[in-house]
Amino acid sequence: MDSYMTNSCVLYGESHCVSVKLFAMTTATMSATATLKPSTELTLQQIVSRNMRMALGYYNTDQKTLAKALGQASSSISLKMRGKLTWSLEDIEKASGFFNVKPEALVAGHGFEPWTSGL
Repeated sequence: MDSYMTNSCVLYGESHCVSVKLFAMTTATMSATATLKPSTELTLQQIVSRNMRMALGYYNTDQKTLAKALGQASSSISLKMRGKLTWSLEDIEKASGFFNVKPEALVAGHGFEPWTSGL
């Protein structure tokens, strides 16, 4: 069966939706009740969480693997993704090394875009 590129929606929080390009083997229809807030309405922490989530989806990895790469507990990464803990500069630096992107790609308000992030 051929693979194809599809758009998916990764939900987090109560009112955020992030579009992520994913490879899939079958056709699926996905819908979301939330909408993506413009970057200007998000805090820097929310932007970093959104970009981390998109990078995880792009690289088909999970928070547990990211936690290990950052030398942190999975629960800490979960709390950061939900905005209960803050991302540090060290977190962003380590994550950029893990994802092989420039640190600014993880804090950019326009979202994680591998094609413009040094990949």
